[in-house]
Amino acid sequence: MNPRERVLCALALGRPDRVPFVEGEVSEVIARGLLGRADFLPEEVNAAMGLDNLIVPFLPPIFADYVEQEGINYVAAPCIRTRADLPRMVFPDPDDPELYRANEALIRRNQGRYAVSAKMRLGASPTLLSMGLDHFAYALADDPGLIDTVLGRYADWTIAVLPRLRDLGVDYIWTFDDMAYRAGPMFSPRTLRTVFMPHLRRVADAIKATGLPWIFHSDGNLMPLLPDLLTLGFQALHPLEPGCMDIEALKQEIGGRVCLVGNIDLHYTLTQGTPQEVDDEVRRRIAVVGKGGGYMISSANSITSYCKLENVRAMVAAIRRYGMYGENQRHAA
Repeated sequence: MNPRERVLCALALGRPDRVPFVEGEVSEVIARGLLGRADFLPEEVNAAMGLDNLIVPFLPPIFADYVEQEGINYVAAPCIRTRADLPRMVFPDPDDPELYRANEALIRRNQGRYAVSAKMRLGASPTLLSMGLDHFAYALADDPGLIDTVLGRYADWTIAVLPRLRDLGVDYIWTFDDMAYRAGPMFSPRTLRTVFMPHLRRVADAIKATGLPWIFHSDGNLMPLLPDLLTLGFQALHPLEPGCMDIEALKQEIGGRVCLVGNIDLHYTLTQGTPQEVDDEVRRRIAVVGKGGGYMISSANSITSYCKLENVRAMVAAIRRYGMYGENQRHAA
């Protein structure tokens, strides 16, 4: 199998020739360290790491002021606090060819080789980031219609972009909508059902209309929200954050319904652990969660700039060592 075939097989709950290795993002700091130079093509990072997917971003803007710390942008102040701020929500024109042109050459070079994933959002995460949790909470009580307007605009934009992606050569959709902390969700299951789900279902239906498979991402403890989220019909769940999501238990509970994607730990293993600890964790994930297929290995979010370079190398080497189904996977166990 080539990388594209491998990923699509796993997303269909099949067992490919080996466990696919996918990431939603690889920090430029890590990529430079792996390649030993500053100038490189995205597919060169894939070749160095053995990644099976290639990410192309189609993300809506976040309406907030940012601050940069150690090369990472953080939201400093949300901009959509009241209805008076709604005119600031200006989106790129989804019918403008320039919106897609930057990714066309990348997709064309790699079409049929790597599994090309469109990195998108359903609308929940950008709504929370653009409003801020404090103002979101006030609006829940004082002006729920404001939340509906903001969320609806995000959903509308994503729905308008989606039909163009199959023509571009995208193989699957990967949505990034954080809804939880490690301790639990950012809002109640009732809020998910009454406020978010009507718009999330609209986007889910639009994804289904493309015929493309779909990975849903949220950090944190999703367990109280998971029964509702699963009704959206995504094919895979990422990243199943260690410490709050038990990927081995979920393999037993929902592994027959969705492909599991994750979850090499960022809190310790990749960032503070030893290469041997990385090797051990990769080996166990492949042996237990990879059994029978329907699993893709990745970090428990993305390969961040604060990962240890030697640990990223250890992860790559361990996936190559243990990832093959058959004799090699029995060795992993």
